[in-house]
Amino acid sequence: MKIHFLGIGGIGMSAQAIHEHLLGNKVSGTDPFSTERTKFLENLGIKIFSKHAPENIDNVDLIVRTPAVPETNPEILKAREKNIKIISRLEHHINILKPYKKIGITGTDGKTTTTSMMSHVLLKLEENPTVFLGSTHPMLEYRNYRKGGNISVFEMDESQPGFENYNADFLIITNIRYDHIENFESLQHYNYCFEKSCKNAKICISNSENNIEKNSITFGLKNADYKILSIEKMGYKQKVKILTPYGIKNFLLNVPGIHNVLNALSVIALCFELGYEKSAVLKAFEDFVLPGRRFQIYRNEEITIIDDYSHTPIEIKSLLLTAKEVFKNKKIQIIFQPHRFTRLKREWKEFAKALSIADKVYITEVYGAFEKVGKISAKIIADEINATFLSNIEDILDIEIEPDNVYIFAGAGDIINFSQKFKEKVGGLKI
Repeated sequence: MKIHFLGIGGIGMSAQAIHEHLLGNKVSGTDPFSTERTKFLENLGIKIFSKHAPENIDNVDLIVRTPAVPETNPEILKAREKNIKIISRLEHHINILKPYKKIGITGTDGKTTTTSMMSHVLLKLEENPTVFLGSTHPMLEYRNYRKGGNISVFEMDESQPGFENYNADFLIITNIRYDHIENFESLQHYNYCFEKSCKNAKICISNSENNIEKNSITFGLKNADYKILSIEKMGYKQKVKILTPYGIKNFLLNVPGIHNVLNALSVIALCFELGYEKSAVLKAFEDFVLPGRRFQIYRNEEITIIDDYSHTPIEIKSLLLTAKEVFKNKKIQIIFQPHRFTRLKREWKEFAKALSIADKVYITEVYGAFEKVGKISAKIIADEINATFLSNIEDILDIEIEPDNVYIFAGAGDIINFSQKFKEKVGGLKI
């Protein structure tokens, strides 16, 4: 089969493209942005077009599209004319996962880290998972994808209706906030998608704050089946004591932040309920490393730079509290690029409160993703907390470099490109 991906450079689309390529299908795609990911795909032998054009889809059997691709796209128009089947990224992912025993990870925050943890533990347990990851990780042969056996670990993107149709056999719901509510018919519809996902699963592990009662085993800080009793900070690492249905257990987590303890706890809960040897599950966390752009640290003798994908208020709060814990007595500066106008309009006050944890705040204009320019500017946050507003994102490169400071670049948009330029300006940085 000849499959063409529109927006093939995206982290989710590229994993699906690699999967189809390794199955022996002829894969191509269009993406106007040349990135490390598109170059990686080309090196695998996948044809990438840099411009959307009707001729790109000659002799194609199936087109997979992202939500960002409009109906006016020339390849979509040509496909309609030629009656070529067009499906969404979500639908395609659901289809290719049908043969697998499915372990799905969903929720507003922490999906990628939790998926990484689940995959890491299974590999330590000598399982052979097929993995679809929303970032990159050194344990995965293809960075964001691993071709394995009949168990699949994957992220269930909750941003669009229909994610409940994954029908995951085993499910983790990290948390539920109304981050993409504008894409759903109503609040009730949004909640229904989570509740149905949980009901469909043989085992559903859910944060105790999610209020999903049916068929769920809970984890959390209190009133949960799996509960955190204590956390001892050990620099970057954390020694954790938990209460489980199988008694009190201890484990060493190789990454910082209470949010990561909760992510690990959800994985422990699922692995225990699946019957894996408990001591082996707990030991697996001793050498776990975070995926790309999750508290990714670069440093030299003078300063520290952190790249992070955080783009919701809860994630920003967790990021900054973790930085304060790890880098005690250091000045924490954050350069934040808001992601999507709808999110900013709905939660700008929550962003302001979270960002105020930092010692110094820089805010760029909004990265709209596929949303059209909105009627709100990120300056509203800057004005609220007396932060520095960078109307031109290039001004990041003019930020003063202060010795012994920590600079955090946060956001889900193209701020990573400017973080890279800033790191090049600083020089001498090592991971």
